[in-house]
Amino acid sequence: MKLWTYLRRFDVDGVRGEVRTVATTNELKSTLLIDGHAVAEDSFEVQSARALRNNELRHVLPDGRRLEVESGYVGWWKTQIAVRINDQLVFESAPGARIRWPQYFVKNADRLANQSPEEAEASQAEARRQSEQFTRNKPSLLFDMGIALLFFVVAKFSNLTTAALVGAGAGIIGWVVQRITKIDLMGGLATFGIIMSLVTAGFAYAFQNDDMVKLRTTIMGLLTALIFLGDGLMGGRYLGKRLVRYMPHPDTSPSRLVIGIGLVGIIMATLNQLVANFTSTDVWLVYHTFIDIIIAMGLTLYVIKWASPKL
Repeated sequence: MKLWTYLRRFDVDGVRGEVRTVATTNELKSTLLIDGHAVAEDSFEVQSARALRNNELRHVLPDGRRLEVESGYVGWWKTQIAVRINDQLVFESAPGARIRWPQYFVKNADRLANQSPEEAEASQAEARRQSEQFTRNKPSLLFDMGIALLFFVVAKFSNLTTAALVGAGAGIIGWVVQRITKIDLMGGLATFGIIMSLVTAGFAYAFQNDDMVKLRTTIMGLLTALIFLGDGLMGGRYLGKRLVRYMPHPDTSPSRLVIGIGLVGIIMATLNQLVANFTSTDVWLVYHTFIDIIIAMGLTLYVIKWASPKL
């Protein structure tokens, strides 16, 4: 599954080139293009003894000069390149930066490099499992993002009450489509999702006021958080067991997972109310659509780590 494509261009010493790096759930592949033509490529598998090294691209120019390009990550999110001609550094996309992964990942790569053949095979099998899991979860992720964007657009051109009703209606339509097509659009929580959609629609209809729609997000967040916390106190029998299906590790603790998600819900509901009380509706709308999800994802990643087995 492709995650991102990075493009890094350079034009030095009469050489016009581009490095196209494609990150997938399985590998990082770099291709060197000169004047639009691919002339070299290099890659590594994420779960392998060669993981997390830099890609090295080599090509002999028509005039006989040796072109070498080093491509890899600088930090967590961006790739950069260093270009050498006849061993002389002539270009850096991030001048002075050392092209390497963060130390945490480097240590993990060293561990992979020292694996036995059996351990390496198991690691590759786990990487394939996670890739298949991501593919399976993609429809629900896209559906959630679509609902959020729909809410934002409708709110911009009408009001928050209409947006809340339209969003709830879209959720109900998603549930119907899921029932017909068997495509998981609600992350394994179809019944829970449809109940929340109905509650949301009822709340928006009963209190047709923008301030009440903002409060609805807080109330629904707290209600959902309490449901998750309750399930966690019962060992994660319902929500926890279903959510574990989407975790990176199958031995994730269901109770810890839903308790953590419940606490995240309380935090997010509190933040929502603070933004609603002390900012304008436009600021709240941007926060609710774009910023809220980033904070929630960060906290959820920490919860997943806390709930995962200590290997």
